Amino acid sequence: MSETRWYLGFGASEQLFQLNKDYHASLTTSSDKVQAEKLLALLSRFTDECLDQYFIAPIEQVKINSVGKKIVTSGVSAIKKTIHLTLKQVVKKMSAEDRKHMADYIDDMLMPLRESKRFPIYVAVPVTDELRNKLTSAVQEGKNNGVDAISQQYSDALCELIEVALNTYMNEPLGMMKLGRVMAKITSVASDTIRSAAQTVVRKVIPSLSEKEMMGFFEFSESILYPNPKLEQAA
Repeated sequence: MSETRWYLGFGASEQLFQLNKDYHASLTTSSDKVQAEKLLALLSRFTDECLDQYFIAPIEQVKINSVGKKIVTSGVSAIKKTIHLTLKQVVKKMSAEDRKHMADYIDDMLMPLRESKRFPIYVAVPVTDELRNKLTSAVQEGKNNGVDAISQQYSDALCELIEVALNTYMNEPLGMMKLGRVMAKITSVASDTIRSAAQTVVRKVIPSLSEKEMMGFFEFSESILYPNPKLEQAA
């Protein structure tokens, strides 16, 4: 019997799906300049959707308090600026081989996690059983015994999810490239800045939430974990 593998995931928009198709088509038909432009558009949209899905979507869904909302939106805005600036510098330095590796890497993250009329494909990042259990146990304890006791535990699990996402979305693909010392330093600083900002948002917002708001966050965090449907069918 096959084991179920779980993924952190969200539905990609039609625009992201089309940008990925256009970028792949450009690899065999377009100049280096056009390829770089299309890749930058794809990666910018990709990172924006990741941040919107993991940060903006839950605060809209839960309708959290104004202080928490301001922390999240300000933090996400700062992260986006850092990422966009870094991408502009990195993409223009990429070789044709780097661009092909990036295309393959992105394709590996796109999966049909479930049938959906709304989303053409899902962005999926594998998570360990240990991390999934940390998150689900914190959620279950919070639902059963109240949220005060698990605020730290739940925040820790969310920060680990951020680490997984950052490593998969940024560190691993950048590690595949032959970046020079200067560009490697720029991307390292950017990664540290993004990690710090994202974790600060989580650790500031979660303790400030009411019981009702936390229940909404619990529902959200459960909704972004998916089993691999192919492995499920094979089991």
